[in-house]
Amino acid sequence: MESSSKRKTQEYPGSQAKKMKLEECPHKERCYRRNPHHFKQFDHPFLIKLIEMGDLMVIPENMPQPNQVYKEQIEILKPILASLRVHESVEKVTDNAEAACKSEHMTKADTVPGGSGSTSTEKVSQKCKTTIFNSTSQIFTSEEDQNACPPGSMLEKLQRNAPYNFFFTAIPKSPETLKEVNTISFTDLICPSLGQLKCSLQVNFIIDIDWLLKQYKTRNLHEKPLTIVYGDDWPDIQEFMNKFCPNVKYHFVKMKDPFGCHHTKLGVYVYEDDSIRVVVSTANLYFEDWNHYNQGVWVSPRLPKLPPNADSKLGDSPTGFKTHLINYFLTYQLTIFNEWVDYIKRADFSSVKVALVYSAPGKYYPKSNGNHLYRVGDLLSQHCTLPPKTDAQSEGPLSWGILAQASSIGSMGKTAGEWLRGSLLRSLASHKLGPLPNNSQATISVVYPSVSNVANGYWGLESGGCLPYSKATNEKQRWFQTYLHQWIADGKHRTRAMPHIKSYCRISPNLSKLAYFLLTSANLSKSAWGNVMQKNGASYVRSYEMGVMFLPKFFNEEYFEICDTEDRTNKSLFPFMYDLPLTPYQKNDYPWCN
Repeated sequence: MESSSKRKTQEYPGSQAKKMKLEECPHKERCYRRNPHHFKQFDHPFLIKLIEMGDLMVIPENMPQPNQVYKEQIEILKPILASLRVHESVEKVTDNAEAACKSEHMTKADTVPGGSGSTSTEKVSQKCKTTIFNSTSQIFTSEEDQNACPPGSMLEKLQRNAPYNFFFTAIPKSPETLKEVNTISFTDLICPSLGQLKCSLQVNFIIDIDWLLKQYKTRNLHEKPLTIVYGDDWPDIQEFMNKFCPNVKYHFVKMKDPFGCHHTKLGVYVYEDDSIRVVVSTANLYFEDWNHYNQGVWVSPRLPKLPPNADSKLGDSPTGFKTHLINYFLTYQLTIFNEWVDYIKRADFSSVKVALVYSAPGKYYPKSNGNHLYRVGDLLSQHCTLPPKTDAQSEGPLSWGILAQASSIGSMGKTAGEWLRGSLLRSLASHKLGPLPNNSQATISVVYPSVSNVANGYWGLESGGCLPYSKATNEKQRWFQTYLHQWIADGKHRTRAMPHIKSYCRISPNLSKLAYFLLTSANLSKSAWGNVMQKNGASYVRSYEMGVMFLPKFFNEEYFEICDTEDRTNKSLFPFMYDLPLTPYQKNDYPWCN
């Protein structure tokens, strides 16, 4: 056993004893870890001193790790220390309250007739409990102000899922999903632990306003100002809102192109201090999407308001998220978005690590926004790093395969070369050494539920309600069958719930690492991504879509790790929903068609 004299320790409160001692991290200033569990197990005096410097914090020069490593470590350590300070306050208040109650009890026992009896003791004891409860509860009146949070709150979930902030929706039919650390419901997004909500914006395809307001009502927020912009015009929805929803502003986006769709799923939440939070997901706003189908949800950190006199162009993220989000809203040319653009301009997005990817109807050329094909290709060309080809036998980048997973498939042409490989793969196969390759030989595998997947779902054939792939379209592109793989997510207990999530990534040969990950509303279609890249570079988009791109570079990582391997570092695993290796369709399998 290690001698206590050789251990430098920090005192932290614990559950079994009032205080426990943590061993100092053996790497000291050389520590590169960015896993919250590591910082709960080991003390880091160097980082604590930096945190205590507050706004005057300066990281010394010539440190063994890049400054960005220390900054990320500090962001992980801050909420842990804050939580400990709250517990220390609780202990102190509890101790003081107990002492006061004991003193009061001793006095009353001497002065009250029968004071030494059990009945009198019980009354005083109950009063002591009430006093202690009232004293300690004051500490938790504003969890976010204390930078701490109660167990099970959304703020705690964000802290536990940092730095990716990537969540999956709960599937009540699969109780195991409710136990996952990154499972959320819609009401988590408006949890008071995230801030006192002032107003919110919902941009989506399908919005069941009655269901949505009931979600807000569970948090007593149903009278807060709400703006909705939607693309599916339900019967009598406007009449309903005019009569019963005085707090709701609304706009229906009527698409000029009959093959286009207002498909974006975006939420913007403004708090009383004018800080904001942005949520990008794959879920429509109605019951089934949040309870029957697998969805992906990215939740931004809380984005504070810039100083009053700051230039609104300041406060962008390294990925340009703020600029791209403003540009997205400007594509609508709608006055209903003006106040939301103002909130975004006044917010500091510097803590955002993902890149925004969106599509908006129109014609686009390379290096332009508004087209998934070009935006994704441009991001990967700049920031995606793959192992180089080292010799004649080495495959290099081609050893990393591309996985595409969607809930619907559009018309892709008579051959794979027409759009799937000729345009989509050019975008998804891009990397720093091979930007927008004209004829990539990379492999692409598509995950989409088969008829048997749907039939075995929780709701039988009705499970396929979120999979609107046309049978007529499938019959025209039977070549596509060779690319298809079954929907299997046993590892996450989600196989029998169909995927409405859409995701695209590039994976290592041993299926343990990702070179990038894209969560988006965009299905496998020309309308969503952009049609065939023409000789003059033009590509036309019909739909509104939105997603976020996770790139290891902006998380100070080489690759994202999705499973435990012998060479895995002590970093947080990146959430991955379906099982690997994939299971290809057999000859008698058929994709689910609506």
